[in-house]
This record gives sequence, C-alpha cells and structure tokens, in this order.
Amino acid sequence: MNHTTIRPELMRADAELLLLPTADPPTSDQLDELTLRFRGYLMQLIPAVTDRIPKHPRNDDTLAHAMAAVARARRRLAEEPPNGHPTKAIAYAQSLARAVIALADSLAALEAAR
Repeated sequence: MNHTTIRPELMRADAELLLLPTADPPTSDQLDELTLRFRGYLMQLIPAVTDRIPKHPRNDDTLAHAMAAVARARRRLAEEPPNGHPTKAIAYAQSLARAVIALADSLAALEAAR
C-alpha cells in the first residue's frame, strides 16, 4: 500500500472537530457520514502504522503506544454502530475520532523516530 497518499494530519484535524467541547451535535445524516468517514480513516491508518512497527526498535514507548493504538482501532472497527439511539451513536463516532487521532499521532511518532 502506498502510504504517501493518505493525509493523517487532515484525518486528525477532521476527527478533532467532533471532539471540540463547543461542537454542535451532528444531525443524524451528518453522524452517519462522520461514522463512515472515520471508519474509512481507520482502515487506511491501521496498515500505515502496522507497516512501520517492524522497522521500529523493540522495548520502546513509541512502539508500545502504536501497538496499543492499532489494537484499540481494530476493536472500534469490530464494534457494531448503535442504531436508533442518538446519544450512543455520537459516543460511538467520538470513540472512532479518538482512535483516528491516536493512530495519526502514532504514525507521526514512528516516522519521526526513524
């Protein structure tokens, strides 16, 4: 996979918008679109991070954080999005956003450590 085509800094910025304390709650349609977009980001970021893990020295905090971020992101993707309950749907989208941010940060840290 060519990782130069993904833009983790834009994905991170997009995810941060949902987590702002001053953010208005998204409409149902916006929430569906955000959920799909964040899931797509995770599907791109997970392989980008896992491809860099073997190139990183073992017994390192950066590596441990990256591996934990990948595990959390995979769990989020395995979860079923809640249907019919707006508060749970927003919480789910926020959990996806936090996973996007963690992976984007891990990718940046792994690349900076090379």
